Amino acid sequence: MREPTDRFMIEIGSGTVAHIIDMDADQAETDSRFSLGPSAPGEMMCSRGHRHPRLQRVPFSEFVSHHDINKEGFEGDAPAEICSYCWSNTCEAVEKDQERDAEDVSEKIGTVGYRLRWKQKGRARDEWYDIVVRPETTMAELDRLVCRFTTLNDFHLRMYGLEDEYLDSSLNVLPDYQYEEAGDRTYTKASETTIADVAERAALQEGDRLSLVYDFGTPSHYYCIVKGVYEPEEIDEALDNNNVITSTDTAAVVKEKRP
Repeated sequence: MREPTDRFMIEIGSGTVAHIIDMDADQAETDSRFSLGPSAPGEMMCSRGHRHPRLQRVPFSEFVSHHDINKEGFEGDAPAEICSYCWSNTCEAVEKDQERDAEDVSEKIGTVGYRLRWKQKGRARDEWYDIVVRPETTMAELDRLVCRFTTLNDFHLRMYGLEDEYLDSSLNVLPDYQYEEAGDRTYTKASETTIADVAERAALQEGDRLSLVYDFGTPSHYYCIVKGVYEPEEIDEALDNNNVITSTDTAAVVKEKRP
């Protein structure tokens, strides 16, 4: 599943702001809507710019990194470096796509996979890891992958929950050894809890979050944003590509940003 930031490119011209290009637009319709210049790949997301095939187009991630813009996607107010009209139209297009996808996904929750972008609170811009999981992936498998890129290990108390939950986690998922140590059956054993279980309880959809709190003395935690939802055939493609960094039987770290 492509992310919006993969679909939309930033086109840099001679004006004071860059424009956004929808690279998935039907080329036959390009001249009939916003784009005013000669034929160039994709479709400009406003009518106020002029296009030329030789203009430079760069990925969103590259543009925001180069200009030190604190944005991970098309949300909120437009950065000063990007056309506000393009930004508004793009946000609207992304929102509509997400609403349509959410309607489709809601009927399939428990049978789909997810792309989970894990970050540490306070370091979200500097470091993150994308983990693709199947419905049958256990929270124990996910925990093993999370621990591989963090400083956490079995000496750290850990508990998984929903967005912004701390000690009042509604999931109460503990790693197996901590579950046995706790001796409290109100908690949930990680190896006996699947992503499908969590998805059904939380109605998990793109844009939702999960959290991982650790060392319960202070509210330090990692969290993840659901960056994509995968049909079964899409999960196989995501897990079988050459970009896998590390994996378990049913899940894998497929992308990362490190300082």
